[in-house]
Amino acid sequence: MNDPQPWRTLATRTAFKNRWLTVETDDVQLPSGQQYEYTRLVGPGIGVAVIGFNAAGEILLEREYRHGVGEVIWQLPGGLIHEGEELIIGGLRELEEETGFAPVQVTPESVRYLGAVWDNPGFGNMTSHIVAAWGLEHTGNTHLDPTEFVSLHWVTMDWLKEAVRSGEVKERTTVAALAYLMVNGVLT
Repeated sequence: MNDPQPWRTLATRTAFKNRWLTVETDDVQLPSGQQYEYTRLVGPGIGVAVIGFNAAGEILLEREYRHGVGEVIWQLPGGLIHEGEELIIGGLRELEEETGFAPVQVTPESVRYLGAVWDNPGFGNMTSHIVAAWGLEHTGNTHLDPTEFVSLHWVTMDWLKEAVRSGEVKERTTVAALAYLMVNGVLT
């Protein structure tokens, strides 16, 4: 069976834009020849999240209220990289700004790129990259954004696996980080 054919974009209009999001509407032609109006979300940049481990092998997670779902959720530290910033450097910067923790040293053994996830490919091309960092120690160098109110929690891998399995943890980068660690043989 052949794969579906891509849609052809005929025109694009910006419906809304602020510093965090652009809403665009595309006039597209479907493979059937029918025309359709499709709404897409364009994000402000490249996202990165860090699954970090301390010397005891515990994982650093945040609890933060996320207004989009109206709940306090479990999540990995992360955010947007700066323009021209390397992905791993941006991830480690976000980790330290949000948590005050950083790896003792940055080597290929202590920091590893795991992969990426599309945030929601039905709505847009926003992507979040995932980095793993081992040997986290407290630096105290935090710099939270005015809308960031987070609590930090060290959890075990067993706790995280069960929390994902039970649905207590649903945030995409946290679930994907666990999957990437498993498929890369870092976890069993």
